[in-house]
Amino acid sequence: MASRRSARVLLSGLASVRSIAAQQVRISASFKSPNSRCFSLAAAARQQEAVKEALATPARNSIVQAEVGKDGISLKFEDLSSTQMPFVWLRDNCRCPDCYSPQALGRKFLLTDLELDVNATKMESNAEMIRVEWNDGHVSEYPSDWLHSRAFTPTARAKRRNTYAYKREPWGADHKLREFDYESMKKDDRVLLDWLLTMETQGSAMLKNVPDKETAGPEMIEHIAFVKQSHYGPRSPVINRPNTNNVAFTNAKLGMHNDLPQYEHMPGIIFIQCVEQHEGTGGESVIADGLFGAEYLRRNHPQAFEILTTTDSYFWDKGHANYSWEMDEFYKIARFPIITVDSQKEVVRVAVNNAIRDSYIDLPADRVKSFYSAMKLFNDILYDNSVVFKMDSGDMMTLDNVRCLHGREGYEAYSQRHIESSYLDWDEARCRRRRIQEKLGQLQTI
Repeated sequence: MASRRSARVLLSGLASVRSIAAQQVRISASFKSPNSRCFSLAAAARQQEAVKEALATPARNSIVQAEVGKDGISLKFEDLSSTQMPFVWLRDNCRCPDCYSPQALGRKFLLTDLELDVNATKMESNAEMIRVEWNDGHVSEYPSDWLHSRAFTPTARAKRRNTYAYKREPWGADHKLREFDYESMKKDDRVLLDWLLTMETQGSAMLKNVPDKETAGPEMIEHIAFVKQSHYGPRSPVINRPNTNNVAFTNAKLGMHNDLPQYEHMPGIIFIQCVEQHEGTGGESVIADGLFGAEYLRRNHPQAFEILTTTDSYFWDKGHANYSWEMDEFYKIARFPIITVDSQKEVVRVAVNNAIRDSYIDLPADRVKSFYSAMKLFNDILYDNSVVFKMDSGDMMTLDNVRCLHGREGYEAYSQRHIESSYLDWDEARCRRRRIQEKLGQLQTI
């Protein structure tokens, strides 16, 4: 009986989605998005309907044992894994239509209404689901697959971490950038997925056979998701500009850096297109893995690592437009450590940019020299483990901008060297990766 009730709930949810999809088909007939990558509302509804239909498939991780305990329900699955599902978590994640919207894929149940000491008064189970009656009279049902994928086990938790983001692989001076064909990335989602996974794990790749036009970077980004705008607009011609508004737009040597740390939310991936390379001496690129450098610093110079992860730096950028698509006037300031770690002490961001690192330092005078010592040591480690090469016209280098650093050798002032840069946020890149994996059957999120 419980299974039939669960099926009715699921079918009811699917009927609602189909109804909404039918309405959205009519709406989309008059809706034209200015963005070439925008899905129609009807297409979005069909995608969500497919997710709901996945819920109705037979359980692949059947429940073989379910027992009510003091604080939760203990479950054992057919793969012999076992877990306890706390009462408070189960109640918070009730799947019924009053508590959860299957159309919006969002919780309607309010945290204000959650009782921390909620208890089950009755529990029924079979291979495909459990049904719980709560002490407040509410009834909840949970499919076995859904419970298995959210188990509080190391395996299930690690799988979700990979769904969020793949583990990064540090690299040093022997690193070789993987190469991808530009047009193949546009035409074949499997190639695009390979690039996305390479960027998540290695943080670097080279696109070859790039069209000879200044907008090739933004066009590829629009194929993936959306261009990350800055006060320099959707793209930046990196050339020797008169009346320049950035040191990068000169012929000077650039130390290795991350782009735009003057933004609190730094761009995630930078696309560096070589439209025309300098023919003579100079213009070589140098790149390094900030993750590798930070971990080397942590392991071999823990005091310097502590300084760079606990001392905030100011990054600033003030100027005026050189082109019509740039902001007329700008004045940005951001403040965070050169190396940022998360709650697990893992390095999540490196912010190095000597050109726009502010002269203001929010430290007592007696701590300034040790801060400089740590910065210089980190810089030396990065250069000692860097890769140097010269891009060809038609190349486009892509780098994880919150991890990898890039710089260039100076070149003659009269050179026609022309580089274009544009940006993609990591939120959008990982979003596209998950959607392609779902389409290819490589990722299940229900």
